[in-house]
Amino acid sequence: MISDFVNSFIAFFINNLLIIQILSFCISSILLGFIIYFIFNGEIFKDSVSQYAKTFNKNNFFSGNENLKIWDQIQKRLESKKADQLKIAVIEADNILNNFLREAGYKGKNLEERLLKITSVELCNIEELKQVHKTRKKIDTEPEFFLNYGEAKTIVDIYKKALQDLNLIN
Repeated sequence: MISDFVNSFIAFFINNLLIIQILSFCISSILLGFIIYFIFNGEIFKDSVSQYAKTFNKNNFFSGNENLKIWDQIQKRLESKKADQLKIAVIEADNILNNFLREAGYKGKNLEERLLKITSVELCNIEELKQVHKTRKKIDTEPEFFLNYGEAKTIVDIYKKALQDLNLIN
């Protein structure tokens, strides 16, 4: 009796295999369509998808050519060895890192808060970045703060290492 049921089920399945495959394909396609629709239009994923697209979009601030242009400008400021240009180079390097981390979704009102949320696993020179960011803050708050070429070069090199680790520059 059970074997008759199994045999009839197998016979039905074999005779209707093409219909079952077509039906399975249609149902899978409809479900995939719903998944895609809800990912892009649903409220649950809307913020994270738009954040991802904004961060990794080729036309945004972080495109390779734009980074190289900004980085070349920072290097030229360093090479000038003028006190005001050295300060601007440090500020620009700090700003690049801050903008990227903000766009990448790191929470915080400013770079200092964002750096506190990053571990050395995510960014190998995080402790150095925290220190050089303090120097950047001194540049902003102390008009008479003096920064010599060696210090500025060291600071910019620390930012450069972080930006390279994040694949923003070569």
